Parts: sequence; structure tokens; C-alpha cells
Amino acid sequence: MKTLKIFDTDAFVDTNEATILTCEKSNKEGYEDCYEVITDSTIFAPEGGGQKCDEGFFGESIVKDVQEIDGEIIHFLENEIKAGTKVLQKIDMNLRFRRMQNHNAEHLICGLIHKKFGYDNVGFHLSELRRDDGSIVSIEAIMDVDGPVSAEALKEIEMKANVAISENVPIYAILPSSEEAEKISYRSKLDISENLRLVIIDGYDVCACCAPCLDSSAQIQLVKIVDFFPHRGGMRLTLKAGIDAVKDYIALHDDNKNTMKILSCERGRCAEAAERMNVKLTEAHEEKVSLKRQITVMLEKELKNTIRMQGSKYIVYFADSIDEIQARALINDNVAEAEKVIVVMFDKKDDTYRFVAGKNENLTDILLRELAYKMRENLNARGGGSEQMIQGSVTSDGETIKKFFDSL
Repeated sequence: MKTLKIFDTDAFVDTNEATILTCEKSNKEGYEDCYEVITDSTIFAPEGGGQKCDEGFFGESIVKDVQEIDGEIIHFLENEIKAGTKVLQKIDMNLRFRRMQNHNAEHLICGLIHKKFGYDNVGFHLSELRRDDGSIVSIEAIMDVDGPVSAEALKEIEMKANVAISENVPIYAILPSSEEAEKISYRSKLDISENLRLVIIDGYDVCACCAPCLDSSAQIQLVKIVDFFPHRGGMRLTLKAGIDAVKDYIALHDDNKNTMKILSCERGRCAEAAERMNVKLTEAHEEKVSLKRQITVMLEKELKNTIRMQGSKYIVYFADSIDEIQARALINDNVAEAEKVIVVMFDKKDDTYRFVAGKNENLTDILLRELAYKMRENLNARGGGSEQMIQGSVTSDGETIKKFFDSL
């Protein structure tokens, strides 16, 4: 009961009247709510070759999945359709076309790599990004080759691939017999002994493949390798082709245009401008660090005077313009010499301060964790820590904070 695979030889047939041969309730895991349908002919390519199945309808019934199982094309439908019924099959041709563009571009790139270096394609899949409603945002092809390729060599390969696209060479599929296949040199990830199908890009590549293919290289439109890196002794490449490459270029163009405005630079000079900006930012950061050190030294002197002048065991020091690192430094540089609890209030925003508090280790009668609890109760504080240092935030004004610590 072999189904005629229309997509094998003509990938641009998007509707087909087929006869239902069998329709049975599925018992396969994940498909319990589906019906398994076999037809006399189909335009639905099943999942395989690193690519998902076609999407579409049998009449009004959604085709949830298509798999080739034991040589049979099984359509998983959401509704039952009785055997003997004629039904109109319709696929999402826009989706198929975008997949073919990316898939055939992968054939072209891998074919050129194979010709130049002799490397084989050892892995491939189409990656699809979808919106919440299931519609496609972008498609890209990800492939692995079993040898290293330099960045310069990949630029050359990419250029040759786009030249091949401009030449508008034929792309077609053949189903050779075993005897015929022995006389053909072709690429294949698997050892296929029967039901071999070859996709040919005239003059560039011959590859075993079960997926639908374009009619000509010009239909690919454009191919761009967008990423590559060493992978398991070879290379992993990511490419975008056709509509997806154009959409990617538009997005990058818009991003580059905005970057040009931010950096006040000409087109093609963003990297230079960004490098100059990076140098300026590094210099500014170093200057900032230096100034912070100077400020911290000044504050340390002021805090030492405050500690000498106050007899209280709790020293509350307000320093709005510093950060947590500086606050900790102020405490660490003073707490060893003064048998006191030093509380630094900093980074004020409205009536909220961040704080760090530390104590001299000889102050065994004061527990910082107990202090943190009292601050939560009286100053709307959040935070905690150890018996040597606590930190967090308080939502209270300066006067209320001072009165609280004066009362301890």
C-alpha cells in the first residue's frame, strides 16, 4: 500500500485530491487524540532529513504531523475521515518554500566545502523560531562538517554559493535504481541501499536527501553564513537563505543605522567608532576608580574624627555618594581600632538608604543579627548577614535613623 509521493518530483504542487485508504485511531504516545491516515497520494512531506513535516489541511481537518513509518506515509489528523473518501490536501507553500531555500542553500554550501576540502556533512537540521500563535518568525540551517574551515575560506565558499545562485542552475531530484546509483558520486550522511533519492544542484552538488527541493538555484535568492565555530574536530555553521536572509539583513541594517547615530559615525565605520568609544570608557572608568579612592580616603579621615568625638557604641555615618564597596572599606578600615558598631548609610533614594554595619570583634555584648531584627522592627529595614557584618536597606529619614541608634 505505497503512497505516491508527489513532493519527491514536484515540490510546487500545493493542492492535491487524494483518496483515503485507511483511517484509524492512533495509539502512539503523544498522538492519542489523532487519527492515522494513509492516502493513495500525498503532497505532505514527512519529517526527515533534519526538517519538520509540511503543515496544512485535509479539507477542514488540520494535519498535526506526518511521519514515514515502515515505508508508509502516515498523516496524523485531528478528525476522522472515512476510508474511500476523496479529500483535498493543501499545504502551507510559503513555509515549504522558506524551508527549501534554507535547505538547498545548505546543500550548496556543504557541496562546495566537500569539493574544496573533501569534508563530509555529518549533521544538519533546520531551526525555526515561532511566535506564540505558531507562525514562523525565522528559519536557519545548522550543519556540521567533519573538518576545520578558516574564516577566510568560508567567505570564499559563501561568495561561490551566491555566484551559483546568480547562475540560475537547475535543481532537481532523481530516484536512481541500485545499479544507477553505483555509477553516481554523491554525498550522504547515511549508507542508503534502497529507495535512494538524490537532490542535484547542477555542477555544484549531488546529495542524498528526502526533503522537497527547489527548481533552480536562483530561487534560493541569497545565502549568508551568520555563525561558525569549531565543533567536535570539525565546524558547526549556521546560515540563513532567501527570505530569511533578507529579513535578517533588514534587521541588521536597522540595528547598524541606530548604532551609527549613537556613535556618530559613517556606514561601515561602526567597529572603529566603537573601539574609540571603548578606549574613552576605559579611561573614564579608570578616572572614576581613582576619584573613588580619593573620596574614600577623605571619608575615612572624617569618619575617624567622628568616632573620636562620639562616645556612643553606635556610630552612624551618612555618605550618600558612595557605593557598597566604599562603605565596606570605611567599616573595615576603622572597626578594628574602635570598639564600636559602625553603621554606614549610603546611596540614598527618596527616604530609602542602603546600609552596611560592622563591629569590633571585642564587642561580644552586641549582636548584629539582633540589631538587624530591631532595624526591621523600627526602621522598615530589610537585610541580614553575620555577627561581623550586616547589610541591607532602610526606609526611614535621617533624623529617625539617628534617634533609633541614640536610643540603643
